[in-house]
Amino acid sequence: MRKKTIHIILLLFITCVAAWALPALVKKATRVPERYPFIYYSSLLRELCIIDYGDDETPLSTLSGEKFSEAQFDSLLPLLNFRQLMADGHLPDSIDGIEITPPLLRSKSVVFRHNPVDTRTPRPRLHVLFESMPRRVGIEMPGDVFRLEDRLEFIDCETNRVDVEKSTRFQQALERRGYRFPARWSSGNPNPRKAYDEGYFSLDASGRLFHLKMVNGKPYVRDTRVSERVEVDAFSVFEAADKRFYGFLFGKQGDIYILEARDGGYHPLKLDIEPFDARRDRLVIMGNLLYWNVSVTTTAGRDYYALRTSTLERVASHHAAHAPGPWERLSRWTFPFYLTFDDPDSAYVYPRLHFTGWRGGIVHLLLALATGFLVPNNRRRRLYHSSYILITGVAGLLALLALPRFITKNPIK
Repeated sequence: MRKKTIHIILLLFITCVAAWALPALVKKATRVPERYPFIYYSSLLRELCIIDYGDDETPLSTLSGEKFSEAQFDSLLPLLNFRQLMADGHLPDSIDGIEITPPLLRSKSVVFRHNPVDTRTPRPRLHVLFESMPRRVGIEMPGDVFRLEDRLEFIDCETNRVDVEKSTRFQQALERRGYRFPARWSSGNPNPRKAYDEGYFSLDASGRLFHLKMVNGKPYVRDTRVSERVEVDAFSVFEAADKRFYGFLFGKQGDIYILEARDGGYHPLKLDIEPFDARRDRLVIMGNLLYWNVSVTTTAGRDYYALRTSTLERVASHHAAHAPGPWERLSRWTFPFYLTFDDPDSAYVYPRLHFTGWRGGIVHLLLALATGFLVPNNRRRRLYHSSYILITGVAGLLALLALPRFITKNPIK
């Protein structure tokens, strides 16, 4: 009985190791990085264009196939290449009746990236709250940090003690505005290398989004009232150069908004794109004076959008389908399921079971039938080995081969 138990434990252990190690090796040997074209909307051609920086003769082409020379490249994308045009002295005076100046173009430039890792990793429990109206130019690091969970507490970095007086002031300010504890999450930009600071946006226990910052050493707390219109899932603070908006708001239904600072309030403006899964999809936004270029990468491919900057309404779109690589084609037949301990979309390390489809069951069946012929003429032993390989496939076969006397010994006797 003890030998049988040890055999089963070893068999399961080796099977699990094989289900992780073998696919990992095959994946490393066969996987090819997925490549999508770089697409940008031309304010002059009024259509999406493909940019190939590796092509020195015709780096620009339209989706319809029309190609343009290197000499035409910069001029046809003036809002992308304005620095080069400015250096060459060819920057246009106006586009669509809007006067063009380098400071204006820089202030309207928006570059934002979202990776699923941003939402599927542990959130920091300690935050840095900068002074939003510093007396001197530039943002300076404060001498304390704060945590916002069951209550708000500021902790002195040198003594590691709670600053009771400051904590009480900010705690009372939150309570007066109707903030309900405990906090679900808080989002801010702790990087001091920015022009100004907008503090933190925090979702309270009732699902209301609050704005918290420090002005002249005093608490500034506002209920954005966004939750009355949007079911908030996440928020990413973005201190825009023109101070048009506070950041990007992700709704639970897959919608994305910018939270505009307008008329002294907080107004969500929806990006006109298809529903977006913040936990699985990748998002890149490259905005300019006239248009925002948005790309969303999913398991099905990459979607490109051009949105009008003023309204964020869609003016053009394109879908580049995902092309399965060697690893995906092979795994569908060889590994209907396999184990991993990491995930490109998460920083957590734990066992994950992946399913690739039903086709691998055919391979499992063929391996099980072949094993039935190889095992000596013992019905019970043949049924045991064939059934185990039918369920576990190549990993189970390797595990049985790794154990002593795989064919000649009956392990379940």
